[in-house]
Amino acid sequence: MKELRILAIVMAAVLTLAVLVSCGGTKTPTGSDAPETAAPSGDVKGAMDEHGYYKVFVPEGCTLKHEDVFGDEDPKSFRLLFDDNAMAQLMFGIYDQSGAEMGIEATKEANDGAEDVTLDLDGVKWTGVAYEYSGNPCFQICADFDGNFVTVNGTYVAYDDATVKAVLGSLEINVPAE
Repeated sequence: MKELRILAIVMAAVLTLAVLVSCGGTKTPTGSDAPETAAPSGDVKGAMDEHGYYKVFVPEGCTLKHEDVFGDEDPKSFRLLFDDNAMAQLMFGIYDQSGAEMGIEATKEANDGAEDVTLDLDGVKWTGVAYEYSGNPCFQICADFDGNFVTVNGTYVAYDDATVKAVLGSLEINVPAE
């Protein structure tokens, strides 16, 4: 129980840092060579892009940052920023099952009123929690991609938003065998 509280504090600090980092920095062009397409799950416009182990749909009005919340490039993580809201972003990372599940439990414990949520998108089941931070929607969910657990932290955006669903529904990962 003590370990979960420590993890919850660390996760809250990382989330706060992520929000602060997303307010600054420069934007990088995304998918400039990729043709504009509609998302597989609806009318959201954008293009596919790649980073590290990921191939992902980047909607118009979003910017793919090839870095984690600390500004480090890592093939296992990236951020998707919403250009019209400096606080809104999706942070992606690949973890083992216990790390992904522990992160979700810590997030749930650290946020009063957090509710369990599930999304089924194109045969992939995403599970986790949704909560509010300063009156804004946030979430942390994960899905199993052949033993690689992709965790997504969403700040200032709802897990069931059409744009979020388009991004999550498009996600492909290819982690090299160790």
